[in-house]
Amino acid sequence: ELLRKFSIKSKGGHGKLLRLIQNPVTDHSPINSCKVGLSFSSQKTVQLRDYVSDANCNENLVFVVGAMAHGKIDADYIDDLISVSGYPLSAGTCLRRICIALERNLKIQ
Repeated sequence: ELLRKFSIKSKGGHGKLLRLIQNPVTDHSPINSCKVGLSFSSQKTVQLRDYVSDANCNENLVFVVGAMAHGKIDADYIDDLISVSGYPLSAGTCLRRICIALERNLKIQ
């Protein structure tokens, strides 16, 4: 639906949950942000919960997740490239791990 309609609205129609943006994506990043790419091919394997909790509190974390099971994110705007597993993961699994790490860090659970 996102690729067909360029956005996904909430069930009640009270706003957009997701929308596609135009390049360059850096125009949409918050000021003072650290852009973190997730890639299985990275030599830097981390525990995501530790990575998030160790992040500088003054920086906004922006995660770049490729929508492919294999390959590498090749973007010059990424500040850090990490791997969160010894196995290739789907984009959905990576997003779930990011959400869980952020929830635990913010004590939302």
